[in-house]
Amino acid sequence: MRVKTHRPRPVTPPGLADDLVDGVYDSLSDLSWSARLKALTELLDQLHEDIEDLDMLRATFPLFLEKLIDRFGGPDIDNIYQARIYVGSARQAHRDAADRWLPMHDNDHVVFD
Repeated sequence: MRVKTHRPRPVTPPGLADDLVDGVYDSLSDLSWSARLKALTELLDQLHEDIEDLDMLRATFPLFLEKLIDRFGGPDIDNIYQARIYVGSARQAHRDAADRWLPMHDNDHVVFD
């Protein structure tokens, strides 16, 4: 009997994005948008250190944000922190929503505690 050898599947931006969402969703789901943005900024900094292939990171992070926003339910934007997350999404509709919201709230500032 021959056993087919196991080959790890190649890492792709969509697969890595799915893994990232699965890894962080539970810890982010009950946080405010402000806390989410802060955590995502820290995660991006960590990914810059962990992923040597910058093209992979550039392809993955927007997909990750898109999938994460979808997992949150894709609520309408109602604050600057949420808009800053949406603007980085791979999905055009998320970016468009942020682009519509931001100019109407240009006096809002991101401030982390």
